[in-house]
Amino acid sequence: MSHPLLAALRSDDPAARAAACRAIADDPAGALLVEGLVDGLGDRERTVARAAGEALLALARRSDGVAPLLRAGLRIAQPGAATGDPVARRAGRARRIRAALLLARLEPPGPGLLPALVDGLGARDGDVRWAAARVLVDMGRLHPEIVGVLIGLVRSAGDPSARRMASFALRELAPDLPQAAAALLSATEDEDRDVRHAAVTALAGLLDPPATVVARLAELCGDPDETLARLASLAHARIEAAGGTEAER
Repeated sequence: MSHPLLAALRSDDPAARAAACRAIADDPAGALLVEGLVDGLGDRERTVARAAGEALLALARRSDGVAPLLRAGLRIAQPGAATGDPVARRAGRARRIRAALLLARLEPPGPGLLPALVDGLGARDGDVRWAAARVLVDMGRLHPEIVGVLIGLVRSAGDPSARRMASFALRELAPDLPQAAAALLSATEDEDRDVRHAAVTALAGLLDPPATVVARLAELCGDPDETLARLASLAHARIEAAGGTEAER
């Protein structure tokens, strides 16, 4: 017989599913229902997925069995891949991304989280995108190879959201690296408008930017895209206020 709370997790009512997540967190036997919560991380309703995540964090503080199940969730084959079911694929993707973000809150993030976190940069949920970017920055401080991953994403990630978020993460992680400046500079010519905006914003945070950055920002101050022009003007002014480029000092 199915546990009543597991049955509630399958309710058609999102409020009932979220309430079931919270009830599992408070249940003395909640650790036995963790798999249902892990499935809930892929719920189509953001409020339910968040409730499942908070419940898993609460249970993880009381039980050592939560983290292994989250790790297992990262290795599950893509649901719906064989049948072409897009709903199942989206749920599986969301579940893996949120599982990786939870693991990063429970223990130092390791390279095993990388595929899910990279995927998270293109998530529909803006909060998830920013959380994935923050964890990648934290990982990069322990694993220098993450910088190269971010540079590659800025240049060629298929999802514009991933290119945009990678730009912000790269600025935070490697503001003094010439290769990072070069990648962001190239992103100012990206086909996606939001990526171009993000690249210009990220350029403003560089340390000792090369002269080519200042020249490109000056050029973009006259861009027909008024938002881009305004961002470029602000970025140019910020770099000048900080003392200009290394070559100018």
